[in-house]
Amino acid sequence: MHAYCGPELLTRTRRIYRAKVPGFSLVEISIVLLIIGILAGAMMKGKDLIESAQLRSVANDMHTFRMAFAEYVNTYGSFPGNDGAATAKFGSDVKNGSGNGKVTPDEAKEVFKHLNAAKLIQSENFKIPKIGGRYEVISEKGVVKLKLSDEGQGFLSYNQVVSLTAKIKELTGDDQGDIEMIPAGSSTAGKYAIQVKIW
Repeated sequence: MHAYCGPELLTRTRRIYRAKVPGFSLVEISIVLLIIGILAGAMMKGKDLIESAQLRSVANDMHTFRMAFAEYVNTYGSFPGNDGAATAKFGSDVKNGSGNGKVTPDEAKEVFKHLNAAKLIQSENFKIPKIGGRYEVISEKGVVKLKLSDEGQGFLSYNQVVSLTAKIKELTGDDQGDIEMIPAGSSTAGKYAIQVKIW
C-alpha cells in the first residue's frame, strides 16, 4: 500500500530540509573572503618585516666589523690577523701573523680571534647572521672582505642583496658599503653569496 504524498506533505518535507541544511548568503561569503584576504596580507607583510629586520641586522654586523677592524689598526698599528706581536699583546690564545702589512688567506682565519682578544668584538667567531649562514673573513690579493658564507641559508636573492646594499649605505653614508655578489651555482639558481670590502 502506497502512502499518499500530497502537497502538504511535500511542503512540510521541504521546510524540514531547509531547516536542517542552512546556506550562506553572498554577503556572508564575501565577509569571510575579505577576512581571509586581510589575514593573508598581514602574514605576507609580517614576513617582509621580519626579512627587513634580518637584513638590517646583517648590515649592522658588517658595519660593526668594519669599525672594529679600523679601530684595531688605529690602536695597534697592524692589521688583525697579520699582527706580528699578537701573542705579546694578548697571550698564547692567538697566533702571530707575519706583520708584513698584508692579511694572507691563512691569516684571515685569525682576524676574529685578534679582534676578540682586543675586546673589539664579543666572540672569536664574531656573530651568527640573523638571515642564516655564517660570517667568514677572506683575503683576496691583499684586500680583506667579510663574507656572508654560502652555508645554510646564507644565500640571498637579488632583491635581498639590493635591500642589504641600501641598508649598508644608510649606515656608512657613502659607497663603501658596495657588495660583491657571487652566484651561488646551478643548484641554487637566482641566489648569491655576498661579501663586502673591509680594508
